[in-house]
Amino acid sequence: TAKGAGLQVLPRLSSLAAWAMEHQQDKQSLCIDILVSGHVQAYVDFFYLTHRPESVHTSDEHSDEQAGIPPAKLQFVKSQLAEAETARRRGDTRAVFAAYEQLAEFFTGLGDERTAIYFLEKCLEITQLTSDVAGETKTTLALGIAHEKSGDVAAAVRHYEKLLRLAQGAGDKVGEQQANERLVVAFQAVAAEKEAAKEPALALTFREKCLEASRACGDAAKESKAQFELGQAHEKLGDIEHLKKAVYHYEQHLALSEKAENMEAQGAACFALAHVHQRLQNGAESLQNLQKFSQLAQSSGKLSAQAEACCSLGVLYNQQGDYVSSVQYLERFFELARSVGDRAMLDKARTYLGIARGNSVLPSYTRVVTSDLDALLRWKNRRVPFTDALRPAN
Repeated sequence: TAKGAGLQVLPRLSSLAAWAMEHQQDKQSLCIDILVSGHVQAYVDFFYLTHRPESVHTSDEHSDEQAGIPPAKLQFVKSQLAEAETARRRGDTRAVFAAYEQLAEFFTGLGDERTAIYFLEKCLEITQLTSDVAGETKTTLALGIAHEKSGDVAAAVRHYEKLLRLAQGAGDKVGEQQANERLVVAFQAVAAEKEAAKEPALALTFREKCLEASRACGDAAKESKAQFELGQAHEKLGDIEHLKKAVYHYEQHLALSEKAENMEAQGAACFALAHVHQRLQNGAESLQNLQKFSQLAQSSGKLSAQAEACCSLGVLYNQQGDYVSSVQYLERFFELARSVGDRAMLDKARTYLGIARGNSVLPSYTRVVTSDLDALLRWKNRRVPFTDALRPAN
């Protein structure tokens, strides 16, 4: 035996190590084949595509998920790269475009947007050199989508804006609508990024662009949402002029929501209008919108919305000094909070109701303490409520 002869038995390669070695040999042989066939540019592209860092496995178990190109598809990639170079030499730009387009679609299917963008840019270059407007339009759209998927929304916006210009130049109304629909989503994403980065002025700019694009694509639902978000952007800036503009856009959102019979959107508009009117110290308008919000919330049957409406009305009445109405709405808020079962909401309701009740008896308490000794003695001796202070003692 090997052991008896003093021979050392080499350990068997793990299945993963054997797979990696075979994979490396396949890549090397294909690289050599491309170089021998004289396709220098194809060799350079194939080498870089197949020699990128691969994923590091943290487990000894074999995994079918590998970074880069699946081994079974290496031959396909090699063939397309070689075909593109051969077609370029004979001046067949259509064949070059077709080969690069297939490679872009292949890498998109793998979720490798960065590589897909590389080949799409080659396609775009060809369409521009050959004045192929249809191909340029198609490739520009694909580039916008690829950049959007990769998270580079700013680049996606640039391609969608170019797509819009191409459609306008060709008089393509369907293409214009498609470009504007893409721009709505992209502008919303950029605006959200600017808001997260604490750049409200820039966010406002993209919200305005989003509204313009939503109107251009003729989608009332998209326009309604854009109006609401633009109102929020103005409100975040906080000064009087921006608050007034927020009112305008919230009113536009409300009108579109009423036309669409969208009760939830109407409620959101009324609540937003109430809040911004309150900041503008327009108490009557704020109260009117809150009452409408309360009616919509009751019609919807959503307890959380009803609770929010009652809370807001209670707080507003409290600020206006109408403590009877404030207590009434905050008691309802407390009951709804118990029905919802939200502990945080219940704690809030309990606190607000206590404050409102305290405010409601504060005038009587102040009068008793400062000027009504008889009422103070009745409360001290017999616990007669302060609210009975004006009634004569028995």
